[in-house]
Amino acid sequence: MYVSLLRPIIPLVLLIALLSACGDDKQGNSLPQNNITYPDIISDTQDTSNTEDVEDTKEIEEDTYSIWTDPCVECAWYFCANLDVMYQKQICVNNCEDPATVVYESECKEHLECNPAQQLLETAIPCTTEDGYPGFKDKICNKGQIQYTNCKSDCSEEVCDLVDNDCDGEIDEGVINACGQCGDVPEEVCDYIDNDCDGVIDNGVANACGGCGKVPEEVCNGIDDDCDGEVDEGQLNACGECGPLEDEICDGIDNDCNGLIDEDLVGECSTDCEKNLQYCVGGQWICTAKQPKEEICNGLDDDCDGKADEGLDCLCTKQDIGTLFKCQESPLVCGAGYKTCECADPSDPTCSELQLTECLATCHWFPETVPAGSTCDKYLGEIKPEECNNHDDNCNQLVDEDLFANCYSGPPETMLVGICLPGVMTCLEGSWGNYDDNNDFIKKLCLGEVVPQPEDICNGTDTNCDGKIDEDKELEPTDILFIIDLSGSMQEEINAVTTALNKFATHYSDSDVIKWGLVFTASATPLGERVVLATDLVDFQTFMSIFENYGFSLMGGEEQNYDAIYMAIHNLIGPQDLPYALSDLEWKGPYSWSNSPIDSSPPKDTWKISWRNDAKHVIILFSDEEGQTYLEPKITENILVNMINAADELAIYAFTQDWLIDSGASDNYVALTQAGMKGKAYYLTMKAIEMYNNLLEILDETACGGKTNP
Repeated sequence: MYVSLLRPIIPLVLLIALLSACGDDKQGNSLPQNNITYPDIISDTQDTSNTEDVEDTKEIEEDTYSIWTDPCVECAWYFCANLDVMYQKQICVNNCEDPATVVYESECKEHLECNPAQQLLETAIPCTTEDGYPGFKDKICNKGQIQYTNCKSDCSEEVCDLVDNDCDGEIDEGVINACGQCGDVPEEVCDYIDNDCDGVIDNGVANACGGCGKVPEEVCNGIDDDCDGEVDEGQLNACGECGPLEDEICDGIDNDCNGLIDEDLVGECSTDCEKNLQYCVGGQWICTAKQPKEEICNGLDDDCDGKADEGLDCLCTKQDIGTLFKCQESPLVCGAGYKTCECADPSDPTCSELQLTECLATCHWFPETVPAGSTCDKYLGEIKPEECNNHDDNCNQLVDEDLFANCYSGPPETMLVGICLPGVMTCLEGSWGNYDDNNDFIKKLCLGEVVPQPEDICNGTDTNCDGKIDEDKELEPTDILFIIDLSGSMQEEINAVTTALNKFATHYSDSDVIKWGLVFTASATPLGERVVLATDLVDFQTFMSIFENYGFSLMGGEEQNYDAIYMAIHNLIGPQDLPYALSDLEWKGPYSWSNSPIDSSPPKDTWKISWRNDAKHVIILFSDEEGQTYLEPKITENILVNMINAADELAIYAFTQDWLIDSGASDNYVALTQAGMKGKAYYLTMKAIEMYNNLLEILDETACGGKTNP
């Protein structure tokens, strides 16, 4: 008979007392043993053939206190306190009483199914796990009870690993892919291989042409390159052909297939008379330039060869018979001679036909001019200056050599005004003209001329050559400070600057929008100071009067232009960006010329430029020496670059030696010109016109609004 352990309603104290006591009931009988289950251990089925247990049961059943029929009574076997030997007692409890009471307790009896000293009874007993996998268990003796361990198996669900995981004698059954491999079936890629093992190669990934990669682009070749069923689609030109369209030419054919013939065909043409335009009409070029005509006696150059009535006897009349006319032409070899009018037929008394004789030497007509002992060469004339007439006038065996003439096609009143300049022609075989880019001599071709242009931008230049610069254009307030190296080596260059500024003054001298200042560096006799503020920002006329009255020093030395720039812009910089106050700097030059102290005028502590807050600020430097300094601490290029970048609307322009710029020499001012609003470095030159153009360019970029802080 199997009875469960005491129900949870039995008080804890009662349970402890029962487990600690081992005694007989009133009859001294015992009840059958109950099964005990431990973790990971399974009990054998209770053996009811034990006669001793049966006998005990009979004794209990005969008891007048019939506990077996009482539904309130529950019996169970418990181990006795002595655990060295396996003893158990049976206890019956009436659960209907409150509290529950023990109604039967047997004696402690040895109750063993196996020898406790032999724990492992049998190993590797075949079994099946709850998951249905074959496995093994062990039979053990646990405190006198025969029990079995849980069924364990090395088998598991089949996975793809080339091992028989489920122990069914097959490897990877049901888990390999279509390619007979572990993992997912590979994706099909275009490589001419059946990657996904579906029996089809490159299915779904080949292009329209059945190949791998992108579909080839369609090109114009008469082939369906992109396999779309069309040939050369989108590639044919308007003429239905491959390649670019032909240019329209003057041939009476629609070359570019736009429905028009010979459209928009205009070009240049020239004759001996002039250059003009030509137009295509009916497949033929029609030149609108004046065509040469046969020379007639009209005093005009009909054949446009630069000579009028040449080759004609226009001067020959009956009144002119015997009259000598000056000439410089063939067959005269060189120099000047004479020819006369005569009757073509001396035997004709009426002299109905006249002609001019050949051009012959003076001595032919005036033999008395021949020195004694010499002969007269009738083809050697009197030496004259060379003219453009296809004749050796100066008898140096050269014809029309070194002959140049100005030419200008603009309105005559605009020549040499503003940008307008004449060009030059040369003489060849008695005709004025020039060689073109094809090295062909074109008569009356004028090269190098500058003619008036529309006045449409503020560029500091009189482009329409009317004597006014940028008329109707508004200048912006601009402060311009010149820093000039006044050493003797700069005299020619500064003369060019002076000339350029005087030319410039004709346009800007009355303007109050632009203010001008002047600083000199190097020795300035007789003062001898190194940095001189000749004038603060003033009007242009005042500036020029001071500029022109300063002389040059014949002394050399270092031109401390870095010091001048530092002093000029120190008050354009906020205190936080100024590396040194002027009071913290000290003059310490390597030497002093004429025993003059190294200093400034005015003294550096009071030295400043009155820059306007609402104006752009420009410094134009002229020097043939690299940047130098006499101040301590030394003023370096990096210090000045940082100051220029921190200043308000400041640009530096420098005119200096080409070798300084081109060689990349240090302290060549280029880095300064690239800071701030970015100026420019120019080659220092003695050419006033070039200096003038450069100054106008600077004004265009600054006063005309071309530059702002980046």
